[in-house]
Amino acid sequence: MARPTQDRTEVILAAARAQFREAGAERATVDDIAARAGVGKGTVFLYWPSKTRLHEAVLGLEVARTLASLATGLRRNELHLSLGTIARHEITASLNHPLMAPLLVNQLTSAPALAVAPRRALRQIIEVMRSYDLVRDLDPDDVIAGMEVAMTGALVRALGEPPERPTILTALEHLVSSAYDRLDGPVERVAAAVPEALEALEDAVDALVTAAAPDRPTTARLRPYERPPAGAPSGARPGA
Repeated sequence: MARPTQDRTEVILAAARAQFREAGAERATVDDIAARAGVGKGTVFLYWPSKTRLHEAVLGLEVARTLASLATGLRRNELHLSLGTIARHEITASLNHPLMAPLLVNQLTSAPALAVAPRRALRQIIEVMRSYDLVRDLDPDDVIAGMEVAMTGALVRALGEPPERPTILTALEHLVSSAYDRLDGPVERVAAAVPEALEALEDAVDALVTAAAPDRPTTARLRPYERPPAGAPSGARPGA
């Protein structure tokens, strides 16, 4: 019995993710991915026209998971809304997910389309935080460029010196916060900014998931969790 269309897309992406992690993007083949997914090679190309496009879809979902994790942490009050926290979270996620590390080290130059949604979200978060006087009054593009330089350097060093990762991550957080965050921002203003920051993150997750399998009825199922309604209370579990 043939798999439903919704299942097939998920199965191929899961197989591709595993194959890329094990063999690397260069050595992984569509034949291997198709065999792992239990489908024909032609079926893979029916959804993605090339291995490069499939690889970008897998990477896009990895980025979406990272942004969704950040949103969850903010929503549950497990993370504090600051640019230092965001930088640390992104690098921690990259260290924990092998597919993400080279992507961030190369500043997404191998798949520039994947940078659009995260950078748009970060720009929106910076503008939201600036409206609440939670960050310094600097050009968002300059802030993003500075954060990316600091994050890339921290990631490269953390990959090369695993025992020093906690120290490196703490240094990154302090460096970014001291450069851009207003550390004396009242708790009330931070709390007021969080819902708008969450909307920016959820929009980015939606964009990345949709791009992973465009024009398919599977996209909602590929999302890390069902998008909470706007204004969902902090502490709520996504999808609950």
